[in-house]
Amino acid sequence: MCQKNNCMQNKPVAPKIDFSIAPEASGHAVCANGKVMQTPGKHPFVLPAQALAKAICAEWATNPKFTPSSHPLTSLAYTAIDRIAGQEEAIIEALLVYVDTDTLSYRDTGENRKLADRQKQQWDPVLAWVGAVVGAQFQVTQGIMPIDQPPEVQAGFRKVFEKLDIMRLSAASVLASCCSSMILALAVVKGHVDGEKAFQLSRLEEDTQAEAWGHDPEAESRAQRLKNDILAASHFLRLLEAA
Repeated sequence: MCQKNNCMQNKPVAPKIDFSIAPEASGHAVCANGKVMQTPGKHPFVLPAQALAKAICAEWATNPKFTPSSHPLTSLAYTAIDRIAGQEEAIIEALLVYVDTDTLSYRDTGENRKLADRQKQQWDPVLAWVGAVVGAQFQVTQGIMPIDQPPEVQAGFRKVFEKLDIMRLSAASVLASCCSSMILALAVVKGHVDGEKAFQLSRLEEDTQAEAWGHDPEAESRAQRLKNDILAASHFLRLLEAA
């Protein structure tokens, strides 16, 4: 029977991994022990912005084992490189689905005066902004009956999103899904609002209900996960813009 101290002394020690970034012709590579890392799809892990590469390198230095929750920036970059590159048109088509179901288009019927007022005061300025960006105005309705936005809205969004690179399309996809809003996704991509504001705007109904009826721990836990993803996507975008 081995002694406890001897067992501890003989326990293998995981080799230390040194993470760094290195300049490449196409950007800034994330390296492990001097070798360019690969994405899960076996592509070189090269980022277009040095600030983003440094932040992703820091994620790996903090935790050498990848998980989406511990490496949110890495996850967004992996998606861009492995799943969006070469599939931009399909990704844009998927994003355009949100145009007719956008949270900001569907308003309270007026039964909840506080919610209706908040929606008008806080959503209308964003709708006016996005209308100027895409060159067409969103229609709004009361209740949950679906409405079809004018073709000009679809065309305007397509034109804007066709100009985005794969990294920004990756962030936009996460934002649209988490906010249930193409409008808020574009507002964060363009820097009109930050992630914190986008999260708050996307949850006017839930927050107003919680004020009236109390907070549900399970719902708050789900909301926090959504918030984390929104903030990560917003941070990702700001790093892309950093000098």
